[in-house]
Amino acid sequence: MGSTNLVPITTVFFFYVISNLQSMVHCINNIQELDDQIRSHAARANKGKHTGSLYELPLPANLTDVKAYVVTVRNSVFWRKGAYFSGVYVPPMVKTVPYAKRIAFVYETLGDYSSSVYFRLADNYSFISPVIGFTAYDATNTNDLKNLSLSIDEDSPIMIKFDPYVSSHQRREIKCVAFGDNNNEPLNFSNTSRNYSCATRSSRGHYALVALDQKHNTNSKLDLARRKWWWVALTIIGTSFLLVLVIVGVVKLVRKKRFKEMERESEKSEMVGNIWIGQSRMPAATMVRTQPSLEYHEDFPSSNIP
Repeated sequence: MGSTNLVPITTVFFFYVISNLQSMVHCINNIQELDDQIRSHAARANKGKHTGSLYELPLPANLTDVKAYVVTVRNSVFWRKGAYFSGVYVPPMVKTVPYAKRIAFVYETLGDYSSSVYFRLADNYSFISPVIGFTAYDATNTNDLKNLSLSIDEDSPIMIKFDPYVSSHQRREIKCVAFGDNNNEPLNFSNTSRNYSCATRSSRGHYALVALDQKHNTNSKLDLARRKWWWVALTIIGTSFLLVLVIVGVVKLVRKKRFKEMERESEKSEMVGNIWIGQSRMPAATMVRTQPSLEYHEDFPSSNIP
């Protein structure tokens, strides 16, 4: 009887665990899906909240190193004072397109793990700061946050301040980088403004400070030096080999030329003449190199026999 009652309880507990595991291991493929998930949490958390106050959003367990915040401001206040929350400064006198009675700003701060997962840098760069993202939404209807555009003047851009994340020993050549919605888009590098801030005219985006990896830079210089020396060595060896070939060829040509000259001189000194015997023309030498002579030998009998 007791075991029969445990069956439904075990089944319910099993499905409960499975549902929680699915929510924990839910894979977010790109930053756009992450933004959409954070927006849905912001829409639920923004109901009944006071305007002008920054609230942290509760996120799933699979986003442990991601911090998200939302703040809602009235358009009239935003026009007069702008907005400065979570390190992102939006200047005053900025119009929204289209007009929105209330504006919700959602801010994201991604830790080291999430930054490396959703954003890819070149091998010779490393993160100096966490990735900070922000998006402006039309919060007139809190149940449905819609994307909103901000008309930012070129002389008064939005500033993302990273000064708290830059330590004294990291103050070297640092660049701002703006990321796209997916890893296929090229990275946009720019110089930092004062106090290590990044400027933008976009109403949404993700930004970070990066620096050239000194170790990788040193290794690159060493590799470049090695390649340079290899090229110099190969050039010297190749030039020497070609020079040897040229010398050998010249020597062979000189020897061949001298040999031909010697043959011509020999032919001139040993010309063979022609004589006519009857009606036939026969070669005849004009001189004999070795004169004939009789040789005396003891075995032969003497010709002067008495």
